[in-house]
Amino acid sequence: MKTLKITILFLLVFCGNLNAQVLKKLTKKAGEAAERTVERKVEEKTEEKTAQAIDSVFEAPKKVKEKRKKNKKEKASKKEEVNEVGSETQNESVIINSSTNNQDIVSGSSFFPNGSIVFEETFSQDAQGDFPAGWETNSGGEIILINGTKSLKLYPNSLCMTTTGELPENYALEFDFITANLAYKELSGSEFMLQFVKDNKLNKDLKQRGEFHFSLWEGSALPRKIFVENHGVTNKIKNSIDFDMNKKFNTTVHITCVVNGKRLRVYMDNEKVIDLPSFLQDNLGRYIQFYLKGTKPQMNHIAAIANIKITEEGEDIRSMILKGGFSTTKILFDSGSDKLKPESFSFLDKIGKALESDATLSVKIIGHTDSDGDSKANLKLSEKRAASVKAYLASKFNLQNLQTEGKGESEPVADNTTTEGKAQNRRVEFKKI
Repeated sequence: MKTLKITILFLLVFCGNLNAQVLKKLTKKAGEAAERTVERKVEEKTEEKTAQAIDSVFEAPKKVKEKRKKNKKEKASKKEEVNEVGSETQNESVIINSSTNNQDIVSGSSFFPNGSIVFEETFSQDAQGDFPAGWETNSGGEIILINGTKSLKLYPNSLCMTTTGELPENYALEFDFITANLAYKELSGSEFMLQFVKDNKLNKDLKQRGEFHFSLWEGSALPRKIFVENHGVTNKIKNSIDFDMNKKFNTTVHITCVVNGKRLRVYMDNEKVIDLPSFLQDNLGRYIQFYLKGTKPQMNHIAAIANIKITEEGEDIRSMILKGGFSTTKILFDSGSDKLKPESFSFLDKIGKALESDATLSVKIIGHTDSDGDSKANLKLSEKRAASVKAYLASKFNLQNLQTEGKGESEPVADNTTTEGKAQNRRVEFKKI
């Protein structure tokens, strides 16, 4: 029994030592395995990163090429978007850089400080795309926006004329001449012309006319001259004047034409380029025509006019009334009628403003006719025309001191046997009372 106990005790001790050794070995093996696992994971991560790095080296040219293609596509897309916006913007309003050429623009009032504006056109009542009301043309044109300003774009080979009525002997015409997209291509033979004529007829080749014109062919020698010539007069003038119009293209130039009887002076912005003392002979300049030769619509060439104003030399209306009064042929009626023509309204408005500014003024409006027809009918017509003038002024202005009278054909101021004399006799007189 004792021997059995000793044997059992030995076995227990031996097994305990054995278990301890086994456990120790197991722990060691587990640690070694864990280390190997960590090492393997590190190796795997290292291999992955190394592979990525190697791939990036080998794939770099391909990726750069693909990136360049992508950027190129994006740029092309952006360019298309810009072009689309630009074309839409152009349809709505042509943008022209005019900041460098329009300092200290000469105005009509600078020449005639005491003058009155007898005609003004801003196309404010005309719709874009339409040819303006109150104008005549043989080829057309349309209202467009240029820098937000309504302008009359002239069509190729178009002659345009506005219903100003007969212009006085002394006046200043001013307007903006605006061009865009003018380059050398497709402009050979193109030019802009201003004609001064004596008859209210839409015809570029009238026998009697004075004109100046310049080429729009930028880059050639032609736009470095302005050509002047008159036709159907005693002393003919045909010459060229050195002036570099090239610098005025694709921008806005303010043109002022000053007419003093036979004398014509022309200014480009502030610079005088034409001064001809006897150019407008035989009463030329009573009407004005604008003419554009050439240009190509498919090239989007633009030649346009805007902000047109005509100022007459003379005393202001209020001063003339204070001095006793004046008569005018600028108030027009339909033939044989007392109905006012629309082209009379701007001048009537000036009279109304002058009278409204001085409540002490009392004025008699006197109608006169030529001698055509029955004298009694003419007397009645002159009375009705004076009444129409009064009605217009009273309807628009706060005027109380207006009287009317008709004189018919009884007080002519010119020969009733000529067309010109009859036109002078058909007048309205404003007399201080």
